[in-house]
Amino acid sequence: MKKKQLFFKLIFLSFILLSFTSNGQNKNVSGNVTDLAGIPLPGVNVLVKGTKKGSSTDFDGNYNISVVTGQTLLFSYVGFKTKEVVVGSINTYSVILETDNAQLDEIIVVGYGSQRKSDITGAVSSVAKERLEMVSNTNVAQAIQGSVSGVIVNNNSSSASGGDVSIIIRGRNSISANNSPLIVLDGIPYSGSLNDINPVDIEAMEVLKDASASAIYGSRGANGVILVTSKKGKSGKVRFSYDGYYGVLEATNLPDVLSASEFYDFKETREPGVFDDSEIEIYESGRGVDWIDLALRSGSTLQHNLSVSGGSDKFKYYISGTLLDVKGITVNDNFQRSTLRLNLESNATNWLKIGTNTQLSYSDSSGLGPSYSDAFYMNPLTTSHDENGNLTIYPWPEDVFYGNPLQNTLADNSDKRYKVISNLYFDVDLGFIPGLSYRLNSGIEYTNSRQGSYWGVNTKRGFENQGEAQVRNDFRTNVLLENIVTYKKDFGKNNLFLTGLYSFQEDLRDDHDLDSQGFPNDVLTWRQANVAALVEPGYTYQKSTVLSSMLRLNYGFDNRYILTLTGRRDGYSAFGDSTKFGNFYSAATAWNIHNESFMENSGVTTLKLRASYGENGNQAVSPYESLTQLVERSYVDDSGTSLPGYITDNELGNPNLGWETTSAFNLGLDYGFLKNRIKGSIEVYQSSTTDLLTSRSISPFHGATDITTNIGEIQNEGLELSISTNAIRTDSFSWDIDANVSFNRNEIVDLYGDKTDDVGNNWFIGKPIRVYYAYEYDGVYQLGDDIANGPQPDAEPGYAKVKDQITVDTDGDGIPDATDGDINADDRIILGQRDPKTIAAFSMNFSYKNFGLYVMSQGAFGAIQQNGLKSDNVFGEVRRNTTKKNWWTPDNPTNDFYANIDGANIDGVGFYESTDYWRIKDITLSYDLGQNVLDKLGIEKFRLYVTGRNLFTFTNYEGLDPEFTGTRDAPLQQTFTLGFNVNF
Repeated sequence: MKKKQLFFKLIFLSFILLSFTSNGQNKNVSGNVTDLAGIPLPGVNVLVKGTKKGSSTDFDGNYNISVVTGQTLLFSYVGFKTKEVVVGSINTYSVILETDNAQLDEIIVVGYGSQRKSDITGAVSSVAKERLEMVSNTNVAQAIQGSVSGVIVNNNSSSASGGDVSIIIRGRNSISANNSPLIVLDGIPYSGSLNDINPVDIEAMEVLKDASASAIYGSRGANGVILVTSKKGKSGKVRFSYDGYYGVLEATNLPDVLSASEFYDFKETREPGVFDDSEIEIYESGRGVDWIDLALRSGSTLQHNLSVSGGSDKFKYYISGTLLDVKGITVNDNFQRSTLRLNLESNATNWLKIGTNTQLSYSDSSGLGPSYSDAFYMNPLTTSHDENGNLTIYPWPEDVFYGNPLQNTLADNSDKRYKVISNLYFDVDLGFIPGLSYRLNSGIEYTNSRQGSYWGVNTKRGFENQGEAQVRNDFRTNVLLENIVTYKKDFGKNNLFLTGLYSFQEDLRDDHDLDSQGFPNDVLTWRQANVAALVEPGYTYQKSTVLSSMLRLNYGFDNRYILTLTGRRDGYSAFGDSTKFGNFYSAATAWNIHNESFMENSGVTTLKLRASYGENGNQAVSPYESLTQLVERSYVDDSGTSLPGYITDNELGNPNLGWETTSAFNLGLDYGFLKNRIKGSIEVYQSSTTDLLTSRSISPFHGATDITTNIGEIQNEGLELSISTNAIRTDSFSWDIDANVSFNRNEIVDLYGDKTDDVGNNWFIGKPIRVYYAYEYDGVYQLGDDIANGPQPDAEPGYAKVKDQITVDTDGDGIPDATDGDINADDRIILGQRDPKTIAAFSMNFSYKNFGLYVMSQGAFGAIQQNGLKSDNVFGEVRRNTTKKNWWTPDNPTNDFYANIDGANIDGVGFYESTDYWRIKDITLSYDLGQNVLDKLGIEKFRLYVTGRNLFTFTNYEGLDPEFTGTRDAPLQQTFTLGFNVNF
């Protein structure tokens, strides 16, 4: 009902805005558009400046459009300079457009500088502008999902912050080390949470996917690089902008757990007559608890953003402030974020430029939510609140093992984070050598997180411990200093671009923990550890340093042949003395075929062939992995005095621990037709990661059980396709389409040098890193089956059947013709992989007069996941709830699910399902005020929009959500947002 009310309100507001528009004195204007040679140009965009009203030329270059006298017509065409014509008293305007090669050479940020798109040799993709402007994102990763081929973005659960997100570029390169890409914010490698980057302030994002493109970042770019560029000021008048929205959040795809009456029937069938008095009383009274419903609520999201920008030739500025307030769909799940961005740049002299990109942020995630695991499992024949309306400590009086799933909502919790991200740079034009410049780039990332939690005696946790407190103070700094020298030179048809780098980066972590129990009262909550009966302090200190030097050469000849060579040397303090430094090289070349003379009359706008090969290192292990570490084990001497003692940690140090190396080959083809109205790319790649940073088991004879070593090999190979087209351009209607699809094959080539599997860790030669290795469910034993002579002779009709996988040769002909008739560990098989083999996205952007419609959908295919919701692990005497199922009975001889009998799943076979899905991710309907109304109001732009997120999901997966990593957590949330932005 609330959704319908919101929908009608939005429609009503839209019509109110429409009523403000006025028609003015319209007249029809026509004409013809040609190039300098007099050749008609079809498909030229003819737009009324300041509006979305427009038309396009036909095959003969003719156009017709209705305008108001005094308005300005914009004639734009890819590859040509835009021309403006002011409409006067006449009705015919013929226009000649001049070629503009710069339009075909879009500038792309590639790291330590930028390049023309036509000069790029590596695999670099840009995030679509629509993902940044047409939807309301609370997290940067939300904008990336579906925008770039080869990038898997998984939202692992629902939360107010949207922070539980994982990003994988072109498959997993490592078994034990980090597989996340490097985030670079305004040129500074960023180690913090994506939640701390304000999406509203982002101007552009690029993804570097192959070894050549990411090689300039060396070890930190082994898993790909995401470049984030914030908005900057521009010369001209002062511009103010406001962007605000309000949205409602609703849970969707809720699990269908048993109600109180259904649970009673389920328990009576399984364990007849085994009920406690409280269960019977609740059942007979018709009461009961829907614990999942109590854990959920209708959420909301509210954001205000105000920015001011401007400048002159000497000084430019961009200042932005944002307030975000989200109340998630989970009770007590709240997130607030305040950010202030200050981007300044000054041309101090004709040879010195000084600038800074700074963001200050404060986030508050205070408040603990219910335990969804407990809410899913909790017996509904219990009591959530007492007669006074307070949460019960023990909802099931006869079974005090279980606490109230909502008890965390009563805890006093503070969770606040303060963060500063800033870089200060100096650009020096070394005029004594034309084209030579120097940049000093310094950056700091400072984070201070403070958390405090207290469970009082009104919770099970606090009641049993006479109060329990936890305090966490985390302090982190990341300091970077880079010296960058560049040299640019054009001579004849040749152009040269050299980049040299020397950098220092230090990462420091300093954490203080304090756990305490047993307090005289709850008054001071977690602020009274000094009077606690039990106090356990903890302390973590880590410091690591990376030293890097890099040299990159970009050479181009006649805008046709391009070469990029990169060499980088990295040193990481955590590795052994003899293995701290690694050298990594890459080479890439490109051929702009469309600039060849034989392509002049081909009709092809862009045709570029690219090839690259390179190496990157990965150092993503803890700073002290190469050292044998000690842990505290205090002891008591003969006098009863407690003395400090230490023993070896479970992991043995490895002084020879060194770099994990990824070697990658990429072959790409960029294409564009009809002045790039149709464009896209095709990428083929293969990468091999050797000397894997792998933790393996060793004999406890060494005083430890594990050691991290460099051993093994992983391989990834894949194909990526993308296409973008301006499908339709007419007088009042346009339709743009973007699509991409990616295929990835991940394989373990070797583990320990002997081509053997590691069954204990589910690692298998020739298979992906993350697989499910388990028994295969084979239906249900039916009445009349010869169970006694089968592989599970202890089973009965209605029991779960495990597929017998081991085959034998009974007749001696060398061909297996039967199973071995036994179920044991050897019957486990690889059921499937946990990462998708294929990801795809499809988006459309429509405009009709002043209305706009943006639709984005995405999906993933080829993965499976264990559906924990299908488990009937309800414990003896049915102490836990479960979901509704099609249970087997003699009258219902189904193979869907075994009988509701204790022990019916005698071998514990699980249910694994395909997580293939296709999701309508975002739909945005917008309306822009017409230019005549804007002129009357004295503003440049006013847009009203409504957005729906996660509206429809098409899947056969019956778990919580095909994207989520778990099945007992907050469900998927739908978001409906109403917002507007105005520029003045």
